[in-house]
Amino acid sequence: MGEIQLVDAHCHLDELERRGMPASEAIAAAADSGVLQMVTSGDSPAENQRARELAEAYPGVFFTPGWHPSNGRAPSSAEWREIRDLLGHPRAVALGEVGLDYHRWDGAAIWDPREQRNLLRSMLELAAEVGKPVVIHQRDAGGDLLGVLDSSPKVPTMLHCFSGGAEFAQAAISRGLHCSFAGNLTFGSAAQLREAASVVPPELLLLETDSPFLAPHPLRGRVCHPALVRLTASWLANHLGVGLDTVAERSSSTARAFFQLPPP
Repeated sequence: MGEIQLVDAHCHLDELERRGMPASEAIAAAADSGVLQMVTSGDSPAENQRARELAEAYPGVFFTPGWHPSNGRAPSSAEWREIRDLLGHPRAVALGEVGLDYHRWDGAAIWDPREQRNLLRSMLELAAEVGKPVVIHQRDAGGDLLGVLDSSPKVPTMLHCFSGGAEFAQAAISRGLHCSFAGNLTFGSAAQLREAASVVPPELLLLETDSPFLAPHPLRGRVCHPALVRLTASWLANHLGVGLDTVAERSSSTARAFFQLPPP
């Protein structure tokens, strides 16, 4: 293989901008590291629109309009229409991120799990209707997530920032779900994630940064950006006992097939 080329399958360039790193700077740094394509994800109406703007401005950037469970409510009728309209944009490559989040921050109440599940079913129905894959957020809700997926229209699905061990990975694999690993794969405390990454076949494995979060070792705690997906790829290559070029080619090919990206 020639020069290393990578895809960052999930990032938040708008949030990175709010942390003080302009998108232009992040994209230039990514290109220097061989990260030629990235998918920036929306969580709310304002973020969806900013993701669209960035995808329109930079050839290597694509976007996914979504609705994060942290919004604490379902979209209004107007917000639903906006998401549907954005999914028709030529740079929109999936619906997301959407999903389930049962994690309690500092004892705060979580949004009603039943309402979360109902919204996710509706989102999966929308994705099936418009013919787009789905990017899923899941935290502390793995069993319920699989239940929703099993009872909803089948669409290509990516579990972003994969969370869980080998058993959950096997359950995902058996359903044909794509598993995307972020920089926390490199953390010393991530033994379960490493076990999961070891069992996911290449055709279902992607890599992401989830920028600006989860900078990989040895940069943990710093602001993460798309260029750092190369560090995660290098770490995974060492873990699997293969070359970086192998991990880069496999994960990038899988990402391009999942999102139907053009050649870089």
